Amino acid sequence: MSVFVQGFALGAALILPIGPQNTIVLRQGMLRRYAFLAATYCVISDMLLITTGVLGGAAFLQRYPLLMLAMTWMGVVFLLWYSYELIKTLYQPISAEVEGVAVNSLSQLLLTLTAVTWLNPHVHLDTLVLLGSLGSQIPAELRLTFAAVAISASIVWFYLLSSISSLLSAKLMQPRIQKVISLTVVILLLTLAFRLATEGVLMWQHYG
Repeated sequence: MSVFVQGFALGAALILPIGPQNTIVLRQGMLRRYAFLAATYCVISDMLLITTGVLGGAAFLQRYPLLMLAMTWMGVVFLLWYSYELIKTLYQPISAEVEGVAVNSLSQLLLTLTAVTWLNPHVHLDTLVLLGSLGSQIPAELRLTFAAVAISASIVWFYLLSSISSLLSAKLMQPRIQKVISLTVVILLLTLAFRLATEGVLMWQHYG
């Protein structure tokens, strides 16, 4: 029972804080565009990262620090570009903004989710290192159970978030609320880009 409680509590603690993944899923649910796909992408990503971490993925990252450095700067470049594109929509009428997302949203959605998930060292530290180190302290026969319970927290949260935002789409699509959500996404993405750039400079100084 303690494995179930620890796994679910830790999984929820890492997922529930508002971040780029959550705001992107919320936005897609609000637009009723690929909300289920966005939630599924996040769940599958967490599934892979958490399982890899529990099975020893932290050692791999420590062995190849330059790979993490390259991923960090790729993430910075992409997040800055996408933030710029999103900022431009803030000056468009709400109908034009939604229409623009509808035309090009699938490829943009997948690229953005990839950047904020797979090119984000914080995600790797949370899932691979933190959960991995805790999972390594659990008896080997219970590690996959621990990972599965942590993953279940991700499943519940992301599908709940996409469903609720879709149900409340009519209210969330009001121009003022839409602008606030879009601005929130921009701030979170720029904050993440700044944090990644800071860490990228520190890593470059350390390994350069």
